Amino acid sequence: MTVRLYLADPYCREFDAAVVEARGDWVVLDRTAFYPGGGGQDPDVGTLSGMPVVEVKQADGSVLHKVPGHRLAAGDRVRGEIDWARRYDLMKGHTGEHLLFSCLSRACPELQLVKIAITPCKKSVIVNGGLDWDAVSQAVRQAGEAIGSELEITERTVSRDDPCLAEARVKLERIHGDAVRVVEIGDVDRAACAGIHVRNTRELGMVLVTGLTSARPVGDLEVEFEVGDRARRMASDLSLSSLRAAEALGASPKDLLSALGNRLREEERTAAALRRYGAKALTDLVPSNIGGIRLYSGIFEGMDKKTVTDAATRIISERAACVLGTVGERFMLIVACNPGIKVDCVAVLNRALDKVGGRGGGKANFATGGGPGSERAEEAMVAAIAALSDTIMSMNG
Repeated sequence: MTVRLYLADPYCREFDAAVVEARGDWVVLDRTAFYPGGGGQDPDVGTLSGMPVVEVKQADGSVLHKVPGHRLAAGDRVRGEIDWARRYDLMKGHTGEHLLFSCLSRACPELQLVKIAITPCKKSVIVNGGLDWDAVSQAVRQAGEAIGSELEITERTVSRDDPCLAEARVKLERIHGDAVRVVEIGDVDRAACAGIHVRNTRELGMVLVTGLTSARPVGDLEVEFEVGDRARRMASDLSLSSLRAAEALGASPKDLLSALGNRLREEERTAAALRRYGAKALTDLVPSNIGGIRLYSGIFEGMDKKTVTDAATRIISERAACVLGTVGERFMLIVACNPGIKVDCVAVLNRALDKVGGRGGGKANFATGGGPGSERAEEAMVAAIAALSDTIMSMNG
């Protein structure tokens, strides 16, 4: 059994220990301050007597340290040093997660915690339950108040039948044995946790939610957040982005959401009008006659793909063929024929797209593809019409 110094003192950065066992690159010590990870939090890294510790894990009551290429043997003495900047960031992130989820739960009592991720690159919780930005805003304000109140964070071990657990976030089915480690943030949160935390909420500095997105399974939400200096920098950056967005929309910052809503509705009206005009333009296309087969063709700027695809489907419901395209930041090209016209539309399309660095696929009678930019869309269109016309004429021999 390894004595886990981080439980008694999570601020312990350096320690002396003896090697108990070496298992290849893995080293077991009699005592360690390296946290092996758990509850979604990444494990520590650092050094043992100057040798890099690149991974830490626990197994059979021991903490294992991965030290590639070491020559340590049982009985050797080592000096361990934690990568403190990394560890302290993770400690704050872990504590911030406790505080944030507690505040989110008060805003949305039905909220369930699904998964936690506390890493140097990402801090998030995945939750299940109704949650929106208004609830997030309320929770962030409450977390800020708790940080400003400089609440003590304490840890104690109780038995699994202790009455205090009735008011704690705990999943007893996941805890083996009678002992339950309880972490309390003042009077605002109580949770069972075997992780490491800071001692006072003031150390968090700030908790900022930076994202609220859908997660799997359907119905879950991922709440991304930052703490401390990174949260302050992100808040400053987001504030500046909001000010610039408001200026671009010609609105005051407090009216940004209203102005954005108006702009989105205006764009939707414009898009709807464009779809109507596009559908009419497609309906009004006049075909050419290639070997007795009507060939419809046209390229349309800004038209949505569905409108063009629907038109192609309608055209080939009769004995006809089409080459239709739409141009935006990229371009899309459709080559399609009535199934009774035995043309390999995929081959025809790719003959055209090869000339402009594009690629397509699909069914024998309905192929779609495109290219990286819109500059050569017309060239691809002309090549596709020529290739399809040649193929049809060759069929008629």
